[in-house]
Amino acid sequence: MDNFLDDIIDRAIREDASDIYIQSESPVFLRVNGRMAAVGGDSPEGYEIDETIEKILRVSGARAQLYDREEKDLSYTRQTGSGREKRTFRFRVNLCMTKKGVSIVMRRLKSVETNPLNLGVPGDLLRLVLESPAGGIILIAGPTGSGKSTTLASVIAYLVETRCLNCVTIEDPIEYDIPEGMGNIIEREVGTTTLSFERALRAAMRQRPDVILVGEVRDPETASAAIQAAKTGHLVFTTIHTLMTTQVPSRIASMFPVEKQEWMVQELTDVLLAVMVQVLVPTAGSDSQSGRLVLATEFLDTKDAATRELLMRGRHDLLRQQQRSGQIGWTLNQSLRVLVDSEEVEEADARRVTNDLALFMRE
Repeated sequence: MDNFLDDIIDRAIREDASDIYIQSESPVFLRVNGRMAAVGGDSPEGYEIDETIEKILRVSGARAQLYDREEKDLSYTRQTGSGREKRTFRFRVNLCMTKKGVSIVMRRLKSVETNPLNLGVPGDLLRLVLESPAGGIILIAGPTGSGKSTTLASVIAYLVETRCLNCVTIEDPIEYDIPEGMGNIIEREVGTTTLSFERALRAAMRQRPDVILVGEVRDPETASAAIQAAKTGHLVFTTIHTLMTTQVPSRIASMFPVEKQEWMVQELTDVLLAVMVQVLVPTAGSDSQSGRLVLATEFLDTKDAATRELLMRGRHDLLRQQQRSGQIGWTLNQSLRVLVDSEEVEEADARRVTNDLALFMRE
């Protein structure tokens, strides 16, 4: 092949593949509609693998860097056509060393939905975003693959499309090309344009942002920097892996030494505006691999001082009661039950994603 990587990407685009798998001493695979299929032809030659790595990493002798770091996560852009026919395709890439040599997995990144409501994002979250000029933190939680990054990209796209704002995004890697709209977007990528979330967050304080997107809170340094940004009047969005809204403060606090955990819960709750947990559920008659997915959410509005006090004291029982009553949001079970009762999803699929199975079975 004259250009191994471009040829594979162009085929993936034609077949609307979601993922590309390239590995030393193995055939190339595409994932189309959730199913793996081998691309015809022999396994890529060693020089084709080397050229692919160098093209993705944009440096010569790139294979040696993989041996040093073992793996890399980054984004890759492929442009096709010219003039009005010019199109840009972005991919999230993971490169790592394996027993066979090198593995390259490329996930195609879809275009941003600029209206979050079309994704199923609740209007309560969007209203809170629009009514929070004084800053604070909004956390989106959920398991891996639940669409957290998609939700946040859509919210940011909506904000900069409708308002003249300066937005700083810090991701690992950048997952979406967010159109600037009326505003300005400074996109940073950990590993390529910044060394860490923490460093980029500290630099953001000198960039006069209105909104800051932190791809994920992974460590105490990032958590502290995000909280400080919220304290200084910035609206901060970020994600975390947990399945219940009331668990988020303790989950973040657990990143810190025991003697600092109570203080960190206080620091976070002082600036926390809302937490939303989300999961993706297959629609009735489909499956999670090849069918349409629908968003189910749990929402906790924490801008009220009384709610923050309960959260700080760990009174999760009272908070859950208030959620179920609709005073400060709703539970994931309630969202799932609406989808089941409307026959949009099967009850068995709802049971698989609930964060409180025992209560779901009784409701």
